[in-house]
Amino acid sequence: MSISITPLSDFLGAEIGGLDTRQPIDAETVAAIEKAFLDHRVLRFRDGLLDVAQLANFSRHFGELQPHVQRKFQHPDDPNVVEMRNYDDNGKFDLAAASRGAMEKPRDGWHSDLSYDAVPAKATLLHAVELPSSGGNTCFSDATRAYESLDTATKQRLTGLRAEFSYGNNTRNKMTNVAASSLDQQGRDTTTVTHPVICAHPVTRRPAIYVNPLMTIRIIGIPEAESDALLEELFDALDRPEFRWEQEWQIGDTIMWENRGGAMHCGRLDYPRDERRRFIRTTVRGQRIEMHAAA
Repeated sequence: MSISITPLSDFLGAEIGGLDTRQPIDAETVAAIEKAFLDHRVLRFRDGLLDVAQLANFSRHFGELQPHVQRKFQHPDDPNVVEMRNYDDNGKFDLAAASRGAMEKPRDGWHSDLSYDAVPAKATLLHAVELPSSGGNTCFSDATRAYESLDTATKQRLTGLRAEFSYGNNTRNKMTNVAASSLDQQGRDTTTVTHPVICAHPVTRRPAIYVNPLMTIRIIGIPEAESDALLEELFDALDRPEFRWEQEWQIGDTIMWENRGGAMHCGRLDYPRDERRRFIRTTVRGQRIEMHAAA
């Protein structure tokens, strides 16, 4: 099967054409998509609506699927698929549901998925089912370029440092706590971990900022004031507009993004709150985050 690869920006994102995601894909095509994933870190497939089984089957081409810690939103047809929606069971706007990965200001919400897990995700696939009349873009930031933009002295300060990440017991980000209110007790008790501040991608070996404003609480082993200042500097770097690309959703779009290092994302909570926004989502299991060893 021959596919086309069209970049969506100069640094991040590409659209894959010539593919029907509802059908099985041969190994050669999977390898080509994996190569594009390494090169662009965010891929868009724009070929029509998928049901739950079709999204899960397509996602499995890229690895084992991982059930999400938000068991409340697991789809009844497949626990490996979760609903990302902005309304409760009565159809009313639900801030806790809408805040899962979305913020009014992306500066407060950049993250990579499952960074609160000891073994974070490789990839996330998000498929648009219902969209509001305006707003609700998903923003992506190039965390590799953000790291490269730091001065040499800052890079040296960050070498070897680890940080604490938490979803269920986050003491730094108020909106993370809002989203975490939907977790059950097991989810609250198992979502605090440590990872490197600066990671190395397991395949490309490129370094990137891994700490993020949605889940990171503190840098370990340094004074609180120094930790706060370093984190704010890193979060500002992630938020620089020249490192950002936004997905303007169409119904039937599927976006696949990198979580092992090099990309961060955040949804925009800027749409009419009386309109429904619903996606289905899968997570492909990853591996432990590796620390970047500076030269």
